[in-house]
Amino acid sequence: MFLELHSHSWYSKGKILGEENQASPIEMVKEARLRGLDGIAITDHNSFKSWGSLKKLKFDDFVIIPGEEISTTQGHLIALGITEEIKPGQDVFETIDKIHHQGGISIAPHPFDLAKKGIKDLSRFADGVEVFNAMCLDKFANLRALKYAQKLNKPMVAGTDAHQKEWVGCGITKIDCDFDLDIVLKELVSGNTRLKKRYVSVKDMTDWYLTRLNKEPSKAMAYIDENHWFLKKALTKSLMKHSKKEGIYSQGLVNSLSNISLAGSITHSFFVNYPKCLI
Repeated sequence: MFLELHSHSWYSKGKILGEENQASPIEMVKEARLRGLDGIAITDHNSFKSWGSLKKLKFDDFVIIPGEEISTTQGHLIALGITEEIKPGQDVFETIDKIHHQGGISIAPHPFDLAKKGIKDLSRFADGVEVFNAMCLDKFANLRALKYAQKLNKPMVAGTDAHQKEWVGCGITKIDCDFDLDIVLKELVSGNTRLKKRYVSVKDMTDWYLTRLNKEPSKAMAYIDENHWFLKKALTKSLMKHSKKEGIYSQGLVNSLSNISLAGSITHSFFVNYPKCLI
């Protein structure tokens, strides 16, 4: 069974940049089936609304896993197999208890990614660890998550973190079981998983990010000034400027700046995460 365990629909909304995906939950499910997957979890940020669109869908050869990506006070936590929305802003331990109370399981997504809010070493208390996230292009964050899970003998999963329907299936978790939600959840925490991994391309990531930034430029500028350090501010603003222009020069510059930004992220992650991989 091939599962996409980390994806988002149009119910995932950023505070500044709005919708993180233009696709509906049903469109995400259709995409997963078209790509030959056997199941998907829509894990919208602090929202369980997608399940309202999906719970009536029944398939003999496909499983839809109810899910949510919850912002705890220590970082993000994925809940799978829950029955109702869990509010954000609570302690990670309280959040895990509430997930278990609903019969679900907890997964620590992108625990060591520097650009996202992972729960880092608190991943030891989750039921499983996402050791591959297809959006973590710096790669050392994924490597550290893998080494961490191996050291603690934690169940390991992969996830795309798909913010576009076209990305579905980049990070796949493979298990062997029947198309039954309870059995799927038990198999995921058994540790008997295999992973299929492919990163989202730099171009796709850049296009997705710039589309959101250029939707409301004034809000985007405020977001950039508040969240980025000086060099990344300059790079991002330059990317926004040239992404609106046609021509070989502008598009070539966008590609170059995107790769420069990625190189900076890789370098940063190397110094922060790689030494931890050696312990």
